[in-house]
Amino acid sequence: MSTEAETDQTVKKIIAELENNVSVLSWLKENQNDEEAQKHIKAIKDALSKAKTDLIKA
Repeated sequence: MSTEAETDQTVKKIIAELENNVSVLSWLKENQNDEEAQKHIKAIKDALSKAKTDLIKA
């Protein structure tokens, strides 16, 4: 059974990985003039930011 600290560390690692993936996708898409892709990336970033805020409050 994992402790709360271990769970918290795992959540932080997951968030870091998601942020990295979004950063890579953003960089790739910035090299293309694809407005629709940019909208999706912004929505993903906004959702990630909200998830981080929710986790901090939890």
